[in-house]
Amino acid sequence: MRKFHDIYKEKQNISENLQESKVLSDFRKIYNSLLEHYNLTNIHELDEKSQVSFLSELNQYWTEENGLSKKGETFLKKRSSILTENSTPLQKKNYLKSRVYHLLNETLRQTEVKYKLYEIIEEMYNQVKASNINDVLSPDMISSTLFEALATSLDEFVNNINHEIKDSLKKEKVNEEVKPKKVYIKKKKS
Repeated sequence: MRKFHDIYKEKQNISENLQESKVLSDFRKIYNSLLEHYNLTNIHELDEKSQVSFLSELNQYWTEENGLSKKGETFLKKRSSILTENSTPLQKKNYLKSRVYHLLNETLRQTEVKYKLYEIIEEMYNQVKASNINDVLSPDMISSTLFEALATSLDEFVNNINHEIKDSLKKEKVNEEVKPKKVYIKKKKS
């Protein structure tokens, strides 16, 4: 019969090996997912600054001591990245683009814009006493007109945001210039 200590050590070694395997497996998952997310095959395809940014993001998702973090689990589930202080302008742009895309999709879905557009088309259908949709406009013409209207509206909306952001930047600069300057007064020697 084997001693308890020997069996304990054996089980402990097995457990440590399993933990190491899991940590390495999690690393491979995160690393490969990040490569896929940025359309890379290898980290060495990036310039030095981008490599630092990539590794910084990787460290947010996975550590050698603990393996996969909560942020890493979220990234694997949703494939949505986070920003770090080392994020490149491209990463920031992709982050903003992804978040805005999902926000707009959700907003359009919740407000049922599509059905309101159908109501306008139906109104046109009834006003021209159409027997089919082609009597109103062709489906391609309807689609392109909707696209033009949405593009014009979004263009105005984005220009408004751009103007507001630039104004807030100007106000920050003005506030920095208004800060009082330090004045030093010499004390008279007595």
